Amino acid sequence: MTDEIIEAPKTDFYLKLASEADLPTALAAFYRQDSSTVVDPETGEESTQLEGEPYLVMHTADYAIDVVGVIHKPTGNMLTDAEGFEYPEMTPLDGWHINIRIMGDARRADVEALSAYFVDPEPATPSRVWL
Repeated sequence: MTDEIIEAPKTDFYLKLASEADLPTALAAFYRQDSSTVVDPETGEESTQLEGEPYLVMHTADYAIDVVGVIHKPTGNMLTDAEGFEYPEMTPLDGWHINIRIMGDARRADVEALSAYFVDPEPATPSRVWL
């Protein structure tokens, strides 16, 4: 008998986009737009009509998306507020951050494709994680 270690498939992905404006393009596979069926009264022909704006579907039975946004880290300097209390000076990190957790394999290919382009590198200690 061999003691082969079987590694569980990755479920949590930490992505970094250049900016928030890249969200609709990068996560296009996770956007939906409502539609309705319209029947032409003269011909009886059916067509689909899009309604409203596309929107990001944040969670389904297959995945959950956590839009973290800009992450701030302490600079190492301390500042003092008007009441005399000290607090750490914070600086924003580059990028717009998104966490995705997949459940099962239904969306694995989509998320792994994103991960190939938007992970720079995988964080050793993510600032926000899933519980």
